Amino acid sequence: RAFQRDESAIRHWMEHEFPAIVRLAKRKQATLLFLDETGVNEDHPVGRTWAKEGQRPVVRVSGTRRRANLISAVSPRGRLWFRGYHGTLTASRYEEFLTALLQDIKGEIVLIHDCRPAHRAARVRRMIEQHRGRLWVFELPAHAPELNPDEHVWCYLKQGFCSAPVMQDEDFEERVETSMEFIAGDPALIRSFFDHPEVKYVK
Repeated sequence: RAFQRDESAIRHWMEHEFPAIVRLAKRKQATLLFLDETGVNEDHPVGRTWAKEGQRPVVRVSGTRRRANLISAVSPRGRLWFRGYHGTLTASRYEEFLTALLQDIKGEIVLIHDCRPAHRAARVRRMIEQHRGRLWVFELPAHAPELNPDEHVWCYLKQGFCSAPVMQDEDFEERVETSMEFIAGDPALIRSFFDHPEVKYVK
């Protein structure tokens, strides 16, 4: 947890601001989404495994360090939207993802994200303003990533790479894409991410 956290602001958001956001979503019959980004590295630490007593377990992995970047939005109702991208998340890439959400989701959207620079960029603010009435955007408290259920999508994704490392001749980006498609195709799994104690406030 970051030293810069404001615990009182976080409590106020959970107890007052977020319930108001939920009331807005219900009144508008909008889709409620939590959004986040991550990077998946091929050389993530490998998880625990078994070995004979007194012998160190060894898991063979690729020596390369490929990386895939992802952005996703997750709904308490068990839906997931995602997209991969190269390099850093820019305002234009973020705008493209929001535009895709607006094209795919019928009706209004209530979106909650963190306060990273790409989310606050001037062109993104203009885009949100242009879609006022269909897109409602709110920020999580600073330094409180545990409040975002989308973090548990990333935890599940990365754990899969710990338990089953990528082979040397395997297409890393394709493996990430396939793994995300698997998650997106399992509404019950997605809803289970909202059962974690840190995000139960959503329910």
